[in-house]
Amino acid sequence: MTSLNSERFLNAFSLIENEMTSQMHSQRYIPYAEMVRQLSKVDKTYRRYRRYLEEFGDLRNAIVHERIDGEVIAEPHLKEVEKIEQIAQLITQPERVLPRFQRKVDIGFLDEKLALVIHRMRSKNFSKLPIYNREGAFVELLTTDAFSYFVIDHIKDVNSELPDALVKDVISFDEKGRHVRFLSKQSTLVEVVMEFEQALHSGKRLNEIIITDHGEMHEHPLGIVSVSDLPTIYNTVNKNLLK
Repeated sequence: MTSLNSERFLNAFSLIENEMTSQMHSQRYIPYAEMVRQLSKVDKTYRRYRRYLEEFGDLRNAIVHERIDGEVIAEPHLKEVEKIEQIAQLITQPERVLPRFQRKVDIGFLDEKLALVIHRMRSKNFSKLPIYNREGAFVELLTTDAFSYFVIDHIKDVNSELPDALVKDVISFDEKGRHVRFLSKQSTLVEVVMEFEQALHSGKRLNEIIITDHGEMHEHPLGIVSVSDLPTIYNTVNKNLLK
């Protein structure tokens, strides 16, 4: 006879296993461990939680096969049950970036007057602004640092040059290597986390993720995820995994 914890664990495990089976699109039987291995190569969520999924497989075998007089001897702790239930939800019902991060994205254009754009940034307390060309393709982030460096570089001519300066004259002055990625509106919160983490591991400074229909830089932005949003996202995707 299974306990409530065992029953909850096996139900969540079944959801995960069924979802993996449907994603494999195979007519032959594939063992659970092999499905985890294969899907981890192509899917970011499985890759992120591979260690947990492998451990769940071992625990599931112990619950199902190791019994004394019909009684389960490998009883999962509540925290393990909460872990597998959360990962089952992340795999079978992942939260997408929209609508949580859907918002009007303020942008600027390369041929805009710098003074107008900076005024807009100041009035909305922006430290950076995505810049596009008139064909609708993303070009770069305009940062307050870039503006500061531009003013310092042109300090002798600031009175005469600044009123006529365009965004394209300034945008390259920020040399901190700020990066932007693009994700489709179907992307999950786990994918967002992994984009930031992969950038960090490669030594790049990812500032923002811009959300578009298909994750293309020439598409109109539908929303934006900034570094400051990460704590909230981590709380969602890791809430039961750090205990």
